[in-house]
Amino acid sequence: MNPLQTLLLVWAAGGVLSRDGDCLHLEARKGAIPLQLLDVLRDNKIDLLPILPPVHETCPEYVPRASDG
Repeated sequence: MNPLQTLLLVWAAGGVLSRDGDCLHLEARKGAIPLQLLDVLRDNKIDLLPILPPVHETCPEYVPRASDG
């Protein structure tokens, strides 16, 4: 599955995907994203990061976890 197909599936499931440094940031209702799609996200992380906006552009109220630095 290519990155565009992955993004479309995330959006169809009601999720918003962005990047937080070298990490993917996914906002979605609990249980909205199937486990298989989470596996696809992990597999395509390297291809997705360069095309995603930073998390603060998609989720202005985002507060990094303490472990995020």
